[in-house]
Amino acid sequence: MQSQPDDYRLFQGAWVHLRAQLPEDPSEIHLEPGALIGADVELGPGPWVGAGAVIYGPTRMGVKNQIHPKAVIGGAPQDLSYAGQPTRLEVGDRNVFREGVTISRASTKGSGVTRIGNDNFFMAYSHVGHDSIVENRVVLANGVLIAGHCRIESNVNLAGGCAIVQFCTIGRFAFVCGTAGVRKDLEPFISHDIRTGLHHEPQPTCINEVGLKRAGASPETIQKLRSAYKVLFLQDGFLSSPEAARKELERRAAICPETEELLGFIERKRQGKYGRALGR
Repeated sequence: MQSQPDDYRLFQGAWVHLRAQLPEDPSEIHLEPGALIGADVELGPGPWVGAGAVIYGPTRMGVKNQIHPKAVIGGAPQDLSYAGQPTRLEVGDRNVFREGVTISRASTKGSGVTRIGNDNFFMAYSHVGHDSIVENRVVLANGVLIAGHCRIESNVNLAGGCAIVQFCTIGRFAFVCGTAGVRKDLEPFISHDIRTGLHHEPQPTCINEVGLKRAGASPETIQKLRSAYKVLFLQDGFLSSPEAARKELERRAAICPETEELLGFIERKRQGKYGRALGR
């Protein structure tokens, strides 16, 4: 049902639906003129909502989120089969949504919830599609496009203009170069770049040493991941045989939780349809 003008009240110059829930203390919220807070939106303490930004519900947001001008958070899924069913968007704490960002709530084809974690940075005009999950401390640069049903694990960095098709998973601490077209799952701890050729599908090029160091990874862990990269991606045969790769890593004393995670991810990707492990 469409909301009517009488369903809204003016608060701090913004239009707030009567069924929206704001923090009880007015000093804990800052709404700029022209912002719109729709029905069934719940905002935790400390939000800032810029001029012309829109938050539609059902959406629940945690504490200290920033929604910059012209962002649209919690809009209906861009799915032709969607017919207004009550799906949701759940957002954690301290996320920054810059100008023109769009985050869709879920369709009816998954769990019914699109989920955004904590401390993520969505740069201008990036998009997260319905039923997707973005975990924690993820950076989406300008114009990044994430289709529906994707999973972006923690500490991922997606450079400007890259596009990710539906059902892909991007592993923890992965870096993906700008303008890349991602059609398969991308391994954790790895930098993925476009190699010379006619397509824009990224390939593993090295470990994401910058991201790992920023997160405080130990030199020993980084060295073991370097060894794993050389075995898996620079030597023939090991990528298609995780057990043989594991034995080689054991021989090189390169087994640790991170390399175990990398091996497990590769095995799920290898078994998944189109290089995508659905339902993870």
